[in-house]
Amino acid sequence: MLWAVALFLILGGSFLASCDRPTVSDSAASSSSPSENDTAVAGAVLRADPNPVPPGDSKGRTTITWDTGSDAVGDVYVVSAGNEKLFASGRQGSQDAPWIQPGSNEFRLYTQSDHKQLAKLTVTMPASSTKP
Repeated sequence: MLWAVALFLILGGSFLASCDRPTVSDSAASSSSPSENDTAVAGAVLRADPNPVPPGDSKGRTTITWDTGSDAVGDVYVVSAGNEKLFASGRQGSQDAPWIQPGSNEFRLYTQSDHKQLAKLTVTMPASSTKP
C-alpha cells in the first residue's frame, strides 16, 4: 500500500511539472558552447552556426536558425545597445548574420502574436589578436 502512495505522489508531481512550460537551458537552443544566459521554452530552437564565431575580420559571420516548436509565427530580434531590432520572422527558418561583432551578440526568439520570449541565444566572437 505504501508503494502505491509513493507512486501516486511521484506521478502526480511529474504531471504537475509537465503542465508548465518552464524556461530551461536546452542544448537544442544553441550550438556547440551554450552560455549560461541561453534559454529556451521546451520545443523552441534558436541556434547559431558557428558559435563562437572565429576571429579574423572586424565582422564575423554566422547563420541563425530558429523554430518556434509550434504553429506560432516567431520573430527573431537582435539586441544592440539595449535595443531590439527585428532580424527575421517565421515559424521556422535560418538567416545569415554577416555583421557579428567581437564580444557578445544576443538574439531573442518571440512569438509574434503576444511577444512571449521563447528563447535567447548569445553568439560570441573573440577579439582579433593583433601581433606586432
